[in-house]
Amino acid sequence: MIERIMIHRFRGIRQGHIDRLRKVNLLIGPNNSGKTALLELLYLSATCGRPAIFIRDDLLPDETGTLPARTALAHDFSGHPPFQRLRQRHGKRGEWQDNPATLTRERGIAVRLDLLKKDVRAPDVPWAEFRLEPPLPEWGEKDIYAFEQADLAQIALFSLPQPKALDASMIPPTFAESGIQPGDAHWYYLWEPDWVYRWKLQHPLDRLAVWTTHGSMPDPARVMFYDTVAASSHLTTSFAQWAYNTVPDWHEHIAERMAEIFPSLKEATIEVTDAPDNQHGRTGYVRFRGQTPLGIDQFGDGARHAFKLIAHLVALAATVDDTHPGMVLWEEPEVFQNPATLGRLLDVVVQLTKDKPIQVFITTQSLEVIAHLTRMLQHDILPPEQTLAFRLNLRDGVLRSSWFNRENLASWLESGRDPRVLEDIDAPLQFQLREEVHEDSSLC
Repeated sequence: MIERIMIHRFRGIRQGHIDRLRKVNLLIGPNNSGKTALLELLYLSATCGRPAIFIRDDLLPDETGTLPARTALAHDFSGHPPFQRLRQRHGKRGEWQDNPATLTRERGIAVRLDLLKKDVRAPDVPWAEFRLEPPLPEWGEKDIYAFEQADLAQIALFSLPQPKALDASMIPPTFAESGIQPGDAHWYYLWEPDWVYRWKLQHPLDRLAVWTTHGSMPDPARVMFYDTVAASSHLTTSFAQWAYNTVPDWHEHIAERMAEIFPSLKEATIEVTDAPDNQHGRTGYVRFRGQTPLGIDQFGDGARHAFKLIAHLVALAATVDDTHPGMVLWEEPEVFQNPATLGRLLDVVVQLTKDKPIQVFITTQSLEVIAHLTRMLQHDILPPEQTLAFRLNLRDGVLRSSWFNRENLASWLESGRDPRVLEDIDAPLQFQLREEVHEDSSLC
């Protein structure tokens, strides 16, 4: 489980950290406070699972010149290429055509940092170039990790899992000042300029986004990122086929959970089959006895959003174990949901993940989400020792956070204050959370 993150120049974050991370983490705060950036950083970190060898020729033969590394998987749990998916989230083409990388003779990737786009400048280049070579295959085995030409448009970062040593040129000054040792963390380096904080460039490493994660990582193939883009897209064919063949009674479990969220679907069955109009991917169809099946989209945005979340989450929960833990990154659960439906949806998600080795990160702008999860904490449905809320604050590129446990979350809400914001506001609604007091009538 990830317990702490240190950040240097990722998106709008010039520097910052967040610690005390738990199994269930609720990220709140105003707009432009770093919530989405943190989700994307976690997504890139957790899907960095393709083995490689990091090589800096300028450091050879020193031990820091060749290090075991990882880079992005070809596909995440849902069947999407991770970096392509994030680029498309921000209105860009999925393939990064300007990647300053070429294939090496050994079918690795050579990256020239001095060829980066000119809109990200630094006083000099910390390392003129480096290579990511595929690990040597065992004798007689196929070289499955060799890179292809298509990888050049999909790979923009690498990680060094708890390296024994790092050259000083690879450690941001703020990290060195914090006393982080190379072997204490997983280190990440991203060179796509659109993901690098652009202002106040002072150090050679400022042309890269660098961060560390502390603690254990999930299985890179079991990382689920659910946002409004995923809600509006069909299930990928690869995911749907895998889930159908791997998860016993997948359709039946989806129908059972959907009926808990939408009671009107109690007598329905759900099938996952080809998307309409010859589109790529699969979607859900609801069938009532004696009636023609209807596409899940016919039931509205809320049902579509919930169905695609549950279809993925049922499959994830069924296939994780202590050797292959998972991660769920869920952006704004409140989108498209009526408050009553939202509460039932949160209940189902907690039920599916509670006793599983799955770390959960939820971002929200909704006081209803905060209030409902607080009620679950008060009734020990969510284990208090495994759950924290974090209010993020981002000013002048510096990310700070304050945490809320069960007691202080309830105190804030009971007093009518809003834990999402620092300043007082005239909120249209007040949420009062009070434990029901059951008094013995004989005492009256």
